[in-house]
Amino acid sequence: MKLELMKTSAIATGVALAFASLSAQAATQPSLTTAGASSAAAFTGGATVNDGASYLAEVPAEVAADLIATIAPAAGDVGKEGSLVVIAEVGDLGFFIKLSGGIWIPWDGATILPMMTKTLTASESVNVLDNLVGNDTSLAGLSIKAYVGYYTGTDAAATITYTAAPIEMKIAEKAGTACPTNTTALAGLTFADKPVCQLPAGDAILTDTHLTNNFSYFFDGNVFVGADADTAVADKVKLTIDAGTTIFATEGAAAITVRRGGMIFANGSKDHPIIMTSELDVEGIDALNTRGTWGGLVVSGSATLNSADGFGVNEGVGDTYGGGTSPRDDDSSGALTYLQIKYAGYAFSPTNELNSLALSGVGSGTIVDFVQTHNGADDGIEFYGGTVNAKHLLTTGTDDDALDWVLGYSGKLQHILVDQTNSGDNCIEADNLSANPTATPRSMPTVSNLTCVGSDGMSTKGHAFELKAGTGMKLSNIVLGGTFPAGNEGCIRIAGTDTFTQSGATIAELNGTLEMRDSRITTQCSDNLEGGSVTLEKPAEGPWSAFDWYGAQTNSTVGEVDLGGKNGWANGSTLNAIPANIPSDSFFDQVDYIGAVKDDSSDWTEGWSFTGYK
Repeated sequence: MKLELMKTSAIATGVALAFASLSAQAATQPSLTTAGASSAAAFTGGATVNDGASYLAEVPAEVAADLIATIAPAAGDVGKEGSLVVIAEVGDLGFFIKLSGGIWIPWDGATILPMMTKTLTASESVNVLDNLVGNDTSLAGLSIKAYVGYYTGTDAAATITYTAAPIEMKIAEKAGTACPTNTTALAGLTFADKPVCQLPAGDAILTDTHLTNNFSYFFDGNVFVGADADTAVADKVKLTIDAGTTIFATEGAAAITVRRGGMIFANGSKDHPIIMTSELDVEGIDALNTRGTWGGLVVSGSATLNSADGFGVNEGVGDTYGGGTSPRDDDSSGALTYLQIKYAGYAFSPTNELNSLALSGVGSGTIVDFVQTHNGADDGIEFYGGTVNAKHLLTTGTDDDALDWVLGYSGKLQHILVDQTNSGDNCIEADNLSANPTATPRSMPTVSNLTCVGSDGMSTKGHAFELKAGTGMKLSNIVLGGTFPAGNEGCIRIAGTDTFTQSGATIAELNGTLEMRDSRITTQCSDNLEGGSVTLEKPAEGPWSAFDWYGAQTNSTVGEVDLGGKNGWANGSTLNAIPANIPSDSFFDQVDYIGAVKDDSSDWTEGWSFTGYK
């Protein structure tokens, strides 16, 4: 249940004034205790600039940040009347307690006053602070520690349950006027109306580096973060990029590669996304047709691959990824949120190309949420094995495949939107392993709420999905709309003997490892399926056709796909009348619609993504 609390810092200096004006009265406080605490209760939370998509160790002083917490009361307390408590320790100003209506008063260390009293649910979300801008509140450089808890009954001292450790918001100092460590100034040059600092190319960045948003950043070759070696998370080199930062590359073979020994924390916000782009992305660039002007972003981890030795080598940049015979599937490579990657995908040769975003052996400890790739010359996002999960992915104008997976990828994806505009091949190209289609673990991602908008301008060999080389998948709540080329391979292409045999010997024997349930495709797509009504023959290597396969899927239908709205990808009333069946896994949001976007009013692409090509 979301607690509707008054914004305590929406007014620019509200929090600072509230705390500072009371500081003279706030005596030194004793340590908080947990008398009567229930060890079964759980608390999570932290500081965020992206609505909880990720928690940050330090928030920029220039960006609006929130301090949020979630309380999971002990099972025996759910359903009881309980009181929620929030106490904050603000730098050296003292302790304060939050009352109803968002009012803060000094805390005496003894009297527990509730912020709210209510019937406790299984999960209680609390906004401790909203829209706090350190620079505007004179709190830059301070830390705020929040102790969030609850009690039942009337005796707070006997039953209070606090966080075991405080939930902390560390606010960065005001950004300095000199270029950050590991960058150099480019005198007289501006980009995005900010002075420019240059990132080192060739030599790896081997110390923590923080790119503040009062500069733009340029690089003219391959930028490497961390050592090319399997490294424990605690020892990885960290590249932190503040919300609202623009990074641009020279035209040519220039990429940012985060090695297994590095992490990237590129956490933009809805109002201030991070942009990675080409130096050509200035006035006059052809936003519809410009592609492949620079490399892209490569992130490597130490999770599982199904290659023979458990390793792979990234195209173009040459670093190793994967965990070999000792993978760490929970490996973290950092966080990517509210990020645009534009005009990437430089081709070194026809068989050696970079993607806009390559996630290579990346583990499930990595956060990927609200990421757009635009006008990539190769794939938009490719998953090279690994276990990373992702939400709110937008790929627009990709010249090859929007999403691609291979090497035993097994992550979870939700809220995926593909707009092929007037080019491109597949919305999804999926492989297990070309050299060994039966290699294990088999590629088996779980994907829900994907919309693919096809275009008349797609390649004649373009498909909505091309499923081959033994891949598996579990798709649900999918929408295939727009138009797809009437090529001789079909709207959905299933290829490779092992793709069929690993999925079921007959239509009656499908085993659920190649699945697309609870979905809707256009009649035009259905008519262009192998074995369907427009003369596309069943593939010779398979015992069944794509037409028969789709017809065997649970609750999957053919008919009108009424996509529209401002951007042409929001569901209409026909689509929204189709019931959704979301996977029960806790990763997935339990939404009530199929496809990526329910309607214009809930279009999660608004505000932070690039739609200037429309």
